[in-house]
Amino acid sequence: MTSKGIYIFDLDGTLIDSMPYFSRGMLSIADDAGIEYTDELIKILTPLGYVGGAEYYINHLGIEETIDTICERVRARLLPEYQHNIPLKPGVKKYLEKLHAYGARLFVLTASPYIMAEASLKNNGVSHLFEKIWSVEDFGLTKSDTRLFFKVADTIGCEPCDIHYFDDSLIAADNAKKAGYVTYAVYDTQTDSEVEYMHREFENVVTSFESM
Repeated sequence: MTSKGIYIFDLDGTLIDSMPYFSRGMLSIADDAGIEYTDELIKILTPLGYVGGAEYYINHLGIEETIDTICERVRARLLPEYQHNIPLKPGVKKYLEKLHAYGARLFVLTASPYIMAEASLKNNGVSHLFEKIWSVEDFGLTKSDTRLFFKVADTIGCEPCDIHYFDDSLIAADNAKKAGYVTYAVYDTQTDSEVEYMHREFENVVTSFESM
């Protein structure tokens, strides 16, 4: 850890224990339409974010709604949870405060809309530690697209190799790694079946922030 370190964190499943909420919200679109699906669907939707997820529903699953309508339905269901109920993962606050005290630059890059991230981080008392909170919507790309990670590095004004990136979505983590980030695959209950892959493919695996 150095004073010049740049650290970017995913939100859902990485900083906050929100994946059960996020999954219910995103999958509710399929549930409402009576579409059958497997566990693979949430793995596909997670790095896409609300807009990318809505596009996936429309283009691949035949949902006959607009992107805005789908996104608004998910936001309406989940925003109260982000504002009041979803906690940080154990050890996250202490780790962020330690990085901040060392002079590290902290950012959030989330697939959720900005309003969700800002509400949750403020509710948990850590929003002030971050230099910037970004949604993938700010870049018009998803975490399934490696170009996003180059664009973020350009926006910060650094090389990809200068960035320490944390994400529980292994699709997102893979793409950050391909872009040249120092990547940390973060364990979440959703990745239970992929622990072996995490340890095989990533040099850095975070099983708990309490040990960081």
